[in-house]
Amino acid sequence: MIAMSSLKTYNAIILSAGCSLRMGRPKMMLPFDDNRTFLDVITERYSHFGCREIVLVVNAENSPLVDRTVAKKHVTVVVNTHPEWQRFYSVQLGLKAMKVKSPVFIHNIDNPFVDGELLQKMAAALPVKGYVVPVFQGRGGHPVLLSAEVARQIVASPDPFVNLKTFLKSFSRVEVESENDNVLVNINTMQDYLKFKEQKELR
Repeated sequence: MIAMSSLKTYNAIILSAGCSLRMGRPKMMLPFDDNRTFLDVITERYSHFGCREIVLVVNAENSPLVDRTVAKKHVTVVVNTHPEWQRFYSVQLGLKAMKVKSPVFIHNIDNPFVDGELLQKMAAALPVKGYVVPVFQGRGGHPVLLSAEVARQIVASPDPFVNLKTFLKSFSRVEVESENDNVLVNINTMQDYLKFKEQKELR
């Protein structure tokens, strides 16, 4: 896998501040395989891609769970004390914690798949004042890549309650076709997780 950091700096924010009420346990600690959790896999793959800064946004209850994982991978942990304020606020917190203002991938913890080749395609398509979304058969998925300018304006927004999708409508949207439906995965319940475990070996 080619590290993009040699060409341009990229960052990543991993969103894991939800209460996981439907799952019944923290999603970031779900086993991906015999040796790694969802959090392990996601942080490893963004690190391999070449992201200079990786910020994990968690809630206060889950923050003690991540110490060992983040210490190994130089991940910055930010605690969202208002997880009920939803996704935009978590993204704001993550962006404010970053030292270098660069394009940034926004990745949800409930999707443990990170495709390095797709990340490269998204980075190559990124407009200066816009964002990139992977698409599978016409359906938008994750992660989302924000330009540095979009990230700057999110940080500057005085309204932490705005809907992220609504906010992004003011910017240029570029779609990058994915050949894999993994970009559409959202593992929100134990039933979703068991289905993922059954199908993972086939992907």
